[in-house]
Amino acid sequence: MYRVYCNNSPLYDLRDEDLVLISPIVKIGENTAGSFEFSILPKHPHYEEVNELTSVITAYDGDEEIFCGRVVEITKDLYNRKKVICEGELAYFNDSIQRPARYQGLTVRGYLETLVNIHNQQVKNQGIDKTFKVGAVTVQDKNDYVYKYTNWESTLEVIKTDLLKTYGGYLRIRKENGVRYLDYLADYPNTNTQVIEFGSNLLDFTHDMVASDIVTAVIPLGARLEDVTEVEGLDAYLTIKDVNGGVDYVYSQEAVKSYGWIFKTVKWDDVHVADNLLKKGKEYLTDIQFAQITLTVSAVDLHMLHVDMERIKVLDRIRVTSTPNGLDRFFPVSEMTIYLDKPSNNKLTLGTSYSKNSLSTKTESNITSIKDKIEELPKKSEILEEAKKNASELIKTATNGHVVLGDNADELLIMDTNNKNTAKRVWRWNLNGLGYSKTGYKGSYELAMTMDGQILGTLIAGEAIKAEHISTEYKTSVERQISNAKKDVENDVQEELKSYWTKTEVETAINQSANSIKLSAKETASGLISEALKSYSTSAQIEVTTNAISSEVKKKVGYSEVISSINQSAESVAIKASKIKLEGLVTANKNFQVLTDGSIIAKNGTFTGNITGSRITGSTVNIIDSKGCKIDLDASGLRIEANEYTDIFGHQGGKLVIGTTASILESMFSPICFYPADGGVWNLPVASGCNKFRFVWNVTSSCYVEIQTLFGAYGLTAWASDKKLKKNIIDSEISGIDEIMKIPHYSFDWKNKDYHVDCGYIAQEMEKLNQSYVIKIAQHDEKGKYTGDSYQIDETAIIPVITKALQEVIERLERLEEK
Repeated sequence: MYRVYCNNSPLYDLRDEDLVLISPIVKIGENTAGSFEFSILPKHPHYEEVNELTSVITAYDGDEEIFCGRVVEITKDLYNRKKVICEGELAYFNDSIQRPARYQGLTVRGYLETLVNIHNQQVKNQGIDKTFKVGAVTVQDKNDYVYKYTNWESTLEVIKTDLLKTYGGYLRIRKENGVRYLDYLADYPNTNTQVIEFGSNLLDFTHDMVASDIVTAVIPLGARLEDVTEVEGLDAYLTIKDVNGGVDYVYSQEAVKSYGWIFKTVKWDDVHVADNLLKKGKEYLTDIQFAQITLTVSAVDLHMLHVDMERIKVLDRIRVTSTPNGLDRFFPVSEMTIYLDKPSNNKLTLGTSYSKNSLSTKTESNITSIKDKIEELPKKSEILEEAKKNASELIKTATNGHVVLGDNADELLIMDTNNKNTAKRVWRWNLNGLGYSKTGYKGSYELAMTMDGQILGTLIAGEAIKAEHISTEYKTSVERQISNAKKDVENDVQEELKSYWTKTEVETAINQSANSIKLSAKETASGLISEALKSYSTSAQIEVTTNAISSEVKKKVGYSEVISSINQSAESVAIKASKIKLEGLVTANKNFQVLTDGSIIAKNGTFTGNITGSRITGSTVNIIDSKGCKIDLDASGLRIEANEYTDIFGHQGGKLVIGTTASILESMFSPICFYPADGGVWNLPVASGCNKFRFVWNVTSSCYVEIQTLFGAYGLTAWASDKKLKKNIIDSEISGIDEIMKIPHYSFDWKNKDYHVDCGYIAQEMEKLNQSYVIKIAQHDEKGKYTGDSYQIDETAIIPVITKALQEVIERLERLEEK
């Protein structure tokens, strides 16, 4: 249920007829501030509290905040109704300016914190809180070396230009313990447990996919087959015939019915197993070919029907299936339009719209590249041929060089000019080696073959490289000259920069010997400002021997060192790490599986300690504790049984049965029954829209059932009249006619119901006549706070008066007839 507040005052709540807004619509999306528009009537109790720039409007779905922001525009019509437009909290960054400054050598997080700190300094101590604290940052620069300038732009403009457009990712605002956090995430943070299904909760969708992109049948091709020729002069590739009934294609039956046969060949050069190739072909049909489309969806959020189901949120990944379209894949929720007064009109936009470098967007970008260029990829045999042609053309066209002997005739120079002092492109051959420079005689030489047996170059192309030992190394250092940047930024930023080092050295190497190959990479920090990072280094290596493969990753900061390793031999695989993360389907001995959605499939299991979660799925669930409490759950219903030694059912023992066939029949179709240990049955019917029941004894001999619903609390009266329950029984001496004549009758219209009553009661007026004619039912808000009483007529007190009056009338008629 949606609620809206202006500062701390309620504006919208369906349970209160005075708290009404006209056409309240929330629009939110990834990396946007979002908006909230509504109109408010002059008679609204908080009409005057809604003002531009000083009012903060917050909308909730239950207890979850779905929008928070300030009022930026108010217009009034002829009837003085305010039309209000609000912008989300991300727009607060428009209120601060980033003055001219240079930032060099920061991490992504360090740069974002710098921008946010400057923003906070400018907007603090104002009417509304517009400050942020940087939370989770998972976006990274590949070198951890951000080099940026700011020049009078707004903070939001800098964030979008310097971070979002450069690194991609997603901004998320969240609140914990009264603190507003700004997260900067590399990928979508949550996979929603709901599924949007065509024919179920997917009402309709539109997409931007053109017909020419639709494929209903795929011919998957794998790696090129060596020494296999099916057609002379053409390469042969792995197909799925052997694992697909002799057919080399897969297809979507429903899509073929809808669109006919549309074939496409898709290649996976790195797939060498036919079963894996078949899996990829099927995945392409249902998932990959839809990666670039954007869906606008009208769907029922099942959270609105079942409060225990997860609510759909922007930046969620959610599965969408549509059998007629052959669609079954996860889409990101990039935009939402929420109609607070008409939830059935809510719309979702599914599909990426901004991020550049997130994992999911990289995948989709790569898919597009594959679809566009897969036919252009060269074969392995063509790569070497292309290198030969390129080398031949370069050498053949070099007809204007100059061959010059060195000053002492000790080296041979081939240059683009005849003067080594003016030449830029230089081949230099002397006793120590042969090298090429494109920056002049003094180098540097990026291509070289030296007397110690080393070859330096950016690319070595050949059919084979053979040697007893091959070793390649690459070393580079990056100067992080923060000292220059510190002069250009504000004092508070200077302190932040002191925690970063000013120089790193990176070394990579490949070493090959007679029985092993080792690849390694290492980064070491030096020239530090911070003493804490004096011993900072990271390294990784992979070693392949004739009988084993081992890999190791180390990180050292000061005296602390973290190491993870994987060692594989023919007999075993050993993994050692402080944290182990497994992606994809994990299977052990066919008896235990961890699925990609995090669920576990196992034949049997024993657990000690606590099991925490939001859902347990299975055909039958049985739980028995040490005190004898039992819980049984299966397709027929739920049974909870406890004895008097347990806390359940107030130490009295008994059995609670919900939804079973037996309980429904025994209780006249009531799905909930309680059987106390001392006998008897309590039945509890369930009505649509009710969220709580309570049995209450009135001060009279009657009782009523209090039903708390989404729209308020109501009472259903039950009239106890057993003689065994009564005493001091005498004939009533009241005049029923006199009592009835005092009852006022009214005609009226119901405020929240579209119909007219010609004759009825007003409970407050009836209370003045006789308090027993009225039941007062306390009303409470969502948080349990008392909000007043709702008056209701107690028919059980009026009916005896009516029957008494009817007897008196009959007696008078009989006397008149006798006369």
